[in-house]
Amino acid sequence: MATSSITHNFFITDPKAAERFVQALEESEEEAKHRKPVEPVGRELTDPQELAAFATRIKAQLKAAGKL
Repeated sequence: MATSSITHNFFITDPKAAERFVQALEESEEEAKHRKPVEPVGRELTDPQELAAFATRIKAQLKAAGKL
């Protein structure tokens, strides 16, 4: 979801819909308290040569898949 969509104003006129909306926000907040951080899948590439080799490998994979 684009972050700009969060900043738009919206109006809820139905009281029951407003209650459901607030309940969903509260449930989301509670769930976030118990959520564990996700471990990174890989590592950060900082060596320019290693980064170039990685980019070359990805480009070859994209060409082989017909996406480039």
